[in-house]
Amino acid sequence: MSQHEIIVSTDGRGAVEITTQVNKLINNASAQLCHVFVTHTSASLMITGNEDPNLLLDVEDYFKASVTDASPNYRHDGEGDFDMSGHIRSILTGEAKTIPIIQGELALGEYQSLYLYEHRAGKNTRKLIITLT
Repeated sequence: MSQHEIIVSTDGRGAVEITTQVNKLINNASAQLCHVFVTHTSASLMITGNEDPNLLLDVEDYFKASVTDASPNYRHDGEGDFDMSGHIRSILTGEAKTIPIIQGELALGEYQSLYLYEHRAGKNTRKLIITLT
């Protein structure tokens, strides 16, 4: 087993593809599983299609419509109007993924990629812990 950290900078809401960064860590390992965990409560991980950039725009449009910012029903807003909505989005999408490794890389489908999804406005720095077993 080995553990690694990846730091990802984000420029606001949306997906940042991290498949390549994770595969670089896996390349020389003899591991069979890769577990990725994001250590933040307003960012998450997702596996989705990489064949059309509109897919990621549609995901964000869905979030905007379903989990609104600045709801008068939210009590938690210490860091701005997007604070609670970011937490809810993260809860819905999840903070961890476990993916099999085949031939030295993530065993993703032809049109799949692993993404860090930023749920907050503005620039952020996110830490991911990668565990290879």
